[in-house]
Amino acid sequence: MAASEPAPLAHDGDAEAPVNEAEVASGPAGLGSRLTAYVLDSVFLFAFTMLFATASFLNIFLRSDSGRDNASDGTIWLSVYMLLLTVPAWFLFNLALTSRRGHTVGQYVMGLRLASADDAPLTAKRLATYWLALHPLLFHPILAGFWLLFAWVAISISENDLALILGLALAVLCVLAPLASLAFALFDRQHRGVHDRLAGVRVNNVD
Repeated sequence: MAASEPAPLAHDGDAEAPVNEAEVASGPAGLGSRLTAYVLDSVFLFAFTMLFATASFLNIFLRSDSGRDNASDGTIWLSVYMLLLTVPAWFLFNLALTSRRGHTVGQYVMGLRLASADDAPLTAKRLATYWLALHPLLFHPILAGFWLLFAWVAISISENDLALILGLALAVLCVLAPLASLAFALFDRQHRGVHDRLAGVRVNNVD
């Protein structure tokens, strides 16, 4: 396959994000490279969630006289809300990273880069679709626990059945989305997952 330059990244307007001109695409990424990148990103995701878990624990620890007193209900709920911020923070972090750099942390390590399937610039809107369309890093088994926590908060505070069902459904999707993406990638010629197809994005090797 003839080498071609990766499509430049752009935001919703015409302005394009910085691109490393030295990087040249050398064809679609193999399934092994993509799976390895996913594993590396999963390790990074675990570390990311630990930051919020640590902040949540410290909030209770420091507001309970170093654990000598019982934490107030307000302190406990604040810690719960801090934990619930993990998922939107993870989404915004990766959206910003892929908008600016064109890859996730794991993809960077494996020498992979995102490109649009039609060779058009990757806009922020397309990348948002890429992440929200059942991306296995945003709908990850590690994040299922946070959606279960959301469901518990919904039923505990507001007794909102709709929010409860939504939280439970998203938790189930966190288990099913990676499996669905793997199944699609196994049979796709360019090893694209569900999220790649829906967003019109492919993952290339770069030199």
